[in-house]
Amino acid sequence: MKLNIKILHLIIVLFLSLNLASCQKLTNGSYYEKIGDLKLNYTIRGKGPIMIVGHLSSGKIGYELTLKPLEEYFTMVYYEPRGTGKSEVPKTIEEYNQTFIVEEIENLRKKLNANKIWIFGHSDQSSVALEYALRFPKQTSGLILTGTGFIGTQQETYDRRAKYEKERAKESPWFAQVLKDWDYMIEHKTSTDENGKDLSDAPIKWWCYNEESSQKVIPIVKEITKAGRRKPINNQFSFETENERQKYLDYQKQFPTIETKILIVNGKYDTNNQPKYAEELQRALPNSKLVLIEKSGHFPWIENSEKTFQEIENWLQTVKK
Repeated sequence: MKLNIKILHLIIVLFLSLNLASCQKLTNGSYYEKIGDLKLNYTIRGKGPIMIVGHLSSGKIGYELTLKPLEEYFTMVYYEPRGTGKSEVPKTIEEYNQTFIVEEIENLRKKLNANKIWIFGHSDQSSVALEYALRFPKQTSGLILTGTGFIGTQQETYDRRAKYEKERAKESPWFAQVLKDWDYMIEHKTSTDENGKDLSDAPIKWWCYNEESSQKVIPIVKEITKAGRRKPINNQFSFETENERQKYLDYQKQFPTIETKILIVNGKYDTNNQPKYAEELQRALPNSKLVLIEKSGHFPWIENSEKTFQEIENWLQTVKK
């Protein structure tokens, strides 16, 4: 059985290398270079076709620490988008808009001398990946998306979360307590309750399946905070405007034209991205597959890593056909 698994692994790697790799061999290491108008920090690890990953507001460290299994199949380019970690901060708050992030990835592709790239898009970065596939279809080999779904207006997003919170709280006493702890923190402007219990992890737990899975996520989130999230500009933080949301909603109408191979792998208990909207997204993308991972929330490759990476490997086997 072990021999068969090794053979399967070699077949997948060989296929990816022969059919999807379209770049010069990259040297593993850390880099700080001018990409477009800004200097960006990125790390290269692994072998095979290039896959770019880096969250627009939380950088790269979380992925460096958790996506190592993908380095067996891809040359992973973990990068810190503008204003995160060590990467340079743009001059204006408008330059944090998604359009600039998409162009940044295209400039990074050119810097790497890659004809095509894969993108791992988690959460907000999944919308960046999909916009990239729309704008640069000939440069996109494939996408792996997670923590995502078909997006509504800002009000619809709020309403969906509120509804699903109530549903989860009825089914899970643990999640109900997480909501109470977070509400207490907000109401009393504190990180401890009246008995001195530490509540500071409640906002992170909200994104997770249960206590056990949250304990896998919390250390990673703390490392992200240490590395540096997206910085303010002139004391202003970047928030999505209604106009920016509408622009993306218009992009969504074009999703049926995307021919790129796409895997959507979502946690079944992602409070922020409920399964029905992940299913709606999958239906809008003609060459996509959706896998819902049990016992996980917003971070399936961390909360239920063995199952998630097995599903990714299974999918990579099918895309070679």
